[in-house]
Amino acid sequence: MQRFKNVILLTSFAALFLMGVSAVHAEKIARPGGDKTASCEQCHGPKGCAPVQGLIPKLCGQNAEYLEAQLLEFQDGRRPQPIMHATTKLLSNDIIKQVAVYFSKVPCSQ
Repeated sequence: MQRFKNVILLTSFAALFLMGVSAVHAEKIARPGGDKTASCEQCHGPKGCAPVQGLIPKLCGQNAEYLEAQLLEFQDGRRPQPIMHATTKLLSNDIIKQVAVYFSKVPCSQ
């Protein structure tokens, strides 16, 4: 059963990565945090609005302070999750704040 869950999780990550890459290349507007928000969209979907239910949360429309706090906890290991730790460990506090504000202002269409 655990192996089945792992296969589903990895397949979902791959699908979301491809969705995010396609959306990022299609969108030509400047965004806060530069490629950092595009990196988030590889798993969280375009504009953070296409999560995998129960596995990857949506980012769009979330409270900016909440998002910032979660990113800081991933960064320093208080909230353990290997992918998010690796993704956030080199981000400055300013970039984290920009990313959080960006996704908090994106309206959720789902």
